Amino acid sequence: MARGQTTSSVDADFVERATHRFARALAGVVADYRRGGRSPSDLLGEPESFGERAVAAQAPAPSPWDDLVGPFLRCEGVEARLGVTRQAVAARAARRRLLRVVTADGVHLYPTWQFADGGIVPGLDDVLSLFAEDTVDGWTLAGWLRTRDPELGEAPLEALQRGDVAAVLAAARSAAAALAA
Repeated sequence: MARGQTTSSVDADFVERATHRFARALAGVVADYRRGGRSPSDLLGEPESFGERAVAAQAPAPSPWDDLVGPFLRCEGVEARLGVTRQAVAARAARRRLLRVVTADGVHLYPTWQFADGGIVPGLDDVLSLFAEDTVDGWTLAGWLRTRDPELGEAPLEALQRGDVAAVLAAARSAAAALAA
């Protein structure tokens, strides 16, 4: 925060800058639809609900789990970050190539920290694939990735972010075997 700025002025500035960029990008999409002879409302729905859906898709919702394994995106946010379809997100999660956690009421969420540079953290997909979904749920796996591992001396995610994929794969094999037992 710059000297003399309050939290509320910083927040207002963030909202103003994001709104300006969003409006510019959305105006381009609407113009493209019109040029194609299509109605933006027919494709995007009513403007008010579209705005709310756009924020919900990209902005992680606060959760008590945020401190340990969050924040989280819904499927729409993952689609936007990876540039893939809903079906591709579901397929990657089902094959354990993307980390998904499922809430008690059946909502599928995706921790934001797994994403980097338009993809996922390098090596994470290989680590995830070592844990069978029927024996290790997404919450347990997310907790393991974010908690200091004695074998690594740091959280597996931190080691992956530093590029130490081989060490994390070795620790993951040990952890997967222990969790499956």
